[in-house]
Amino acid sequence: SSTLLIPCVCSLTLSLHPRADAMGGRHVQRLSRWTFYCLLGLLQQCYDASAWGEAGHERLNRIAQSLLHGKHRDQIRTMMHADVIDVAGWEKTLLARYPETEVLHWHHQMPEWSCGQKDVEKTEHIRCDGHGAENGSLFCALAFFFEHFADDMLLKEYPAPKTPIDTPKKLDVLDKVKMDDLYQDGSQGKKNLKPAHYLRWLTTLIGDLHQPLHWLAENKFGKDVTLLYKGEQYTLLSFWEDFLPKNLPELPPSSQLDLEYKAQYHSWGHRLPPELFREWAGEMSAKVCAEVYAPMYVNHADGSRNIASPFNLTEELFLKWQAMASEIIQEGGERLALVYLDIIEHKRHKAAQEDGRGILPPLLNSPPALEMVDKTSKSGSGTAAGTIPAPMAGSKETKGGSSQSASAQLKLLHGLHRARRRRAWRNLGVNSLIAAVWVPALLFGLRAHSRLGHKMSAMFFKKDNS
Repeated sequence: SSTLLIPCVCSLTLSLHPRADAMGGRHVQRLSRWTFYCLLGLLQQCYDASAWGEAGHERLNRIAQSLLHGKHRDQIRTMMHADVIDVAGWEKTLLARYPETEVLHWHHQMPEWSCGQKDVEKTEHIRCDGHGAENGSLFCALAFFFEHFADDMLLKEYPAPKTPIDTPKKLDVLDKVKMDDLYQDGSQGKKNLKPAHYLRWLTTLIGDLHQPLHWLAENKFGKDVTLLYKGEQYTLLSFWEDFLPKNLPELPPSSQLDLEYKAQYHSWGHRLPPELFREWAGEMSAKVCAEVYAPMYVNHADGSRNIASPFNLTEELFLKWQAMASEIIQEGGERLALVYLDIIEHKRHKAAQEDGRGILPPLLNSPPALEMVDKTSKSGSGTAAGTIPAPMAGSKETKGGSSQSASAQLKLLHGLHRARRRRAWRNLGVNSLIAAVWVPALLFGLRAHSRLGHKMSAMFFKKDNS
């Protein structure tokens, strides 16, 4: 902020003055100490403005943890070597030691997009090919870290994305990161550091995904826009990352969060998380243009438009931004819980494959009857088979503006159920064909070779000699 920057500049100027030594030893020592603390403050501000502030990440993580029940919360704690809430400040720790990883927290593409483009919320074109998104950027980092936990066989149960993701094989900025330096707690030991490290990355980046300013490089992601609110000056980025998360209303009770999460889950749970990352990025892109920047622009008679510097933030616009920040952080927490449950499901399939066992995807079990859904929703607990929450009974207006009743959610589940059964019958047909035709033919050929192999060899060699 300007309140810290001005005295810092003055202090640095005096400390570099050629006659600084003649000003008195005690005075110079005081200036040097002030310069030192000033620089520390500036560095701290730089790190704090790299993503949602710690308060924003803590709120989002707290919501996600409240939606994990029973063994699911224990499984994520074991995988991450910490509770979800406890990693809220992990990004600051990582950036302090490895500032080059900051690029992963922002979206980059070539060429960069702007709010003047049509259909900014349509992100089907985004893929990690260096154009729709650069490999070392937010979307591609999300896809990369999720890929680490994905089971190839389970991925086939999802509809293939219309546009390939092109998940990068590696992220170059991670080459210098030494995981041992980040996990020096002796109680954690050296075992399974990579999954814990990658899950913490994924947790942090899903939080960053739901910070709208991270998707628009215009105005240096909001760093070049200054605003005034109640006599205090902020950059647009610092206002969204630090001030807003600390001035949000209390979280809804856990029972309400559970109900809203169950209403949303079945519109997400049948799709690949990287495809959802792309869709959620489109939502944030639309918000940053329509709800953050649009109210700030002033149109002039000559057709030009700009943002006043500094921009005076009215109480009315502040309340709108406050409501939006509260909504997207809650939505981010719900979506983080969804990704956690998906990772747990992938882990179950990987473990079963290693043991030579096969387990059915959750939706291949009989979908819960509507009567059972009524009982589940009334009790406020319980999940469908596997890691999937039961659909809600009754209707609810979703955040996307569409009404989804329990019968509509069940219709979706039954559709997925039938599609997977068709794939199961097709796979059974292929395996039966192999067992009935290919295997007997192979055995017949091997047996014929064992009996007539020398005669067949002699016959072929005789033809060659002739």
